Amino acid sequence: MERSLMAPGFANSILLSGIAYYVRPLLKGALQDAPPSNLPPRPVTVISTVDGDLSHKDIVDEITRFLAHDDVYSEAFASSIVVQVPTGITPEVPTGLITNEQDGLKSAYLHFSIANSTETLLPSGPYFVHDDGIYEAWRLYPDELDAFEIAVVPEATESARTFVPLNMLNPEGLWKSIAVPSRLYAQKSKRLPLAGTRVSVKDNFKLAGIKTTMTNRAFTELYPADEDTAEYIETLRNLGAVIVGKSKMSSFAAGENPGDWIDFPCPFNPRGDQYQSPGSSSAGAAAALAAYPWLDYSVGTDTAGSIRAPAACNGVYGLRPSFGAASLKDVFRLSRWGSRAYRLACLGLA
Repeated sequence: MERSLMAPGFANSILLSGIAYYVRPLLKGALQDAPPSNLPPRPVTVISTVDGDLSHKDIVDEITRFLAHDDVYSEAFASSIVVQVPTGITPEVPTGLITNEQDGLKSAYLHFSIANSTETLLPSGPYFVHDDGIYEAWRLYPDELDAFEIAVVPEATESARTFVPLNMLNPEGLWKSIAVPSRLYAQKSKRLPLAGTRVSVKDNFKLAGIKTTMTNRAFTELYPADEDTAEYIETLRNLGAVIVGKSKMSSFAAGENPGDWIDFPCPFNPRGDQYQSPGSSSAGAAAALAAYPWLDYSVGTDTAGSIRAPAACNGVYGLRPSFGAASLKDVFRLSRWGSRAYRLACLGLA
């Protein structure tokens, strides 16, 4: 079911109880017998069941689990419950209005959705409904340390092999917003060990559909958006990783102190009073990972300390693998001799 949402008046960002959300404009499912509506997207909780047997306690238990394990889910999504079952299954669930404030479930209206098969059941979790369509809920986090050059989201298709810039500010209009999907949408497996893992990418890696800036204005003016994604990033995506943005780097990955960042402002170091140097080159990657608990990993590059120094400055671990351990195809390198000097590296929390 591949349909972009282009409804008149549709808003891609929603504010719920002070939390900002991005409604990914890709149809994921549909409600049964839902009347057309000019109302904005509304939050719902989708609970998928193979056999259709779902009690009031089951619903409350699921919501309790969502609140405990997912930073995207909030109580606002419990206002309406969508029970999804495969074709041919009759749901056996409570009907109408559910009220149980003691269990944390308030005025939850029940709706129903039918999937073509058990394989196409939506992952249970937070969604938005517009008219009869069901859409994913992504939480918008503010980049308060200015660590990202560009926020990105996958294009609104099921294959989503290219990216689009996410041009949104936080509700106060001060910081760019970074969108992350619900962790409930992904389930790790042997085939997808990184399913749902949120990753930032240094801005010398190509992402299809996005300009690489190298944090340099002149470079940005010379080259269009990239047509390909760096091979290593594609490998991560094929393992289930979610790319959320391109992190800042010192211009052309050269060694620069914070006062030397002219074309784009230097990221802030989250440690201490936030005015310590974040290091050079992969500074944005390290600062973002140290500051934002919603980010899992940052990918960078290291020739002469470009991962190791920022990692030390910001208080995270930096891994610099041996040359040849990972592909450098479609990665802009520090110098013409980069094929032997440049190494891909990864940042991780302790």
